[in-house]
Amino acid sequence: MSKHLHSLFLFILLLLSAVIAPSCESNRGQIIPYVKVYVDLDLYAELGSMGIGSTRIIPNEGYLGIVLFREDDLVFHAYDLTCTEYPKHEAAVVEDKDFVGVFECPKCSSTYVLVNGAYPNSGPADYPLVEYRTVIQGNILLITN
Repeated sequence: MSKHLHSLFLFILLLLSAVIAPSCESNRGQIIPYVKVYVDLDLYAELGSMGIGSTRIIPNEGYLGIVLFREDDLVFHAYDLTCTEYPKHEAAVVEDKDFVGVFECPKCSSTYVLVNGAYPNSGPADYPLVEYRTVIQGNILLITN
């Protein structure tokens, strides 16, 4: 193979890897079944007592419920409670009684730490909990997908 053809081959290979890698990462949110999420919460009436670093469970939303984590005064993260070992099992993670912001799967014992983006800390799970979009509009926190 000529040097020019070899260089062209390497360029195409690099280009393909740059195109393929991001598309694989974007599928991360499809680990659990898709459900339409639209939750609106009043920052003062419904979330005023929620302190920084605390969590609140929103049942009957998402696939198996949503946990809302308050990182800062106006910074919230919403995660689906479904363990990312789905479909091996269909279980909702539950908050550790001793550690706020740490959730554990009752089936596979994977633990997820919300302050680090809900990435697994232990257990067989490889992916973080699925995160939903959070946006503040006026005095309303919207959680959507």
